[in-house]
Amino acid sequence: MRPNTKQLAMRDPALAALMGVDLGADFGAEFGDPDDDYGAEFGDPDHDEVGDDDYGAEFGLARRPPSAQQLAAMWRAKQLRMANANRRVRLLDPNRGSGLKVERYIMALDTTLTIPLPSAVTLQGQPDCTFRPQRLTIVVPTPGFVIINQIRMANVSIMIGPGSVDAFQFNANGVGQTLDMPTLTPANRATVTGAYTGFAGGFPAGGYLLSATFIGPANLAGGSAI
Repeated sequence: MRPNTKQLAMRDPALAALMGVDLGADFGAEFGDPDDDYGAEFGDPDHDEVGDDDYGAEFGLARRPPSAQQLAAMWRAKQLRMANANRRVRLLDPNRGSGLKVERYIMALDTTLTIPLPSAVTLQGQPDCTFRPQRLTIVVPTPGFVIINQIRMANVSIMIGPGSVDAFQFNANGVGQTLDMPTLTPANRATVTGAYTGFAGGFPAGGYLLSATFIGPANLAGGSAI
């Protein structure tokens, strides 16, 4: 069906008025099928397509979930952050997450020698907690100053041969001093026996403090025992 002049004019009323076209007395009134005009369709659920195709509905659908590679990368990044954080936490709390609190401690035994009088040497004592010594240091000025003939931990000798050991073997600057010694408890005693040779080692006559120190892991004071 071809449109008539009035229908063509109504497609652009402003242009029609400018050209002098008579729009008639019903200009501005509803015309045609009332069910086909815009006013009838507006709000009609059968014609309401805005909710189906509008930008808001498409926006959520356009976002895609991360790929497997992206998820793996995010997981690795999270694990790295957690590992770095745990390393920093352990600087302050190395026993975090452990029921057994263990730290590296030192136990010292000492006695006073009289230079230059030769004498027997006996150092002994027990720890205040469960302790496993792994290094022994004996402070002597020179070789030949003190000779060690026995080191016992909880009645177990850590010297398995028949000979004696120069205490200088365990001087503070020595290397390769790591030992696997028996674990001590407050009920066990560490004992070091030997002899002072009477060698002055450049020290004046008088008293000299001979010290033997054991270093190793021990349960933290107040923590759980083994």
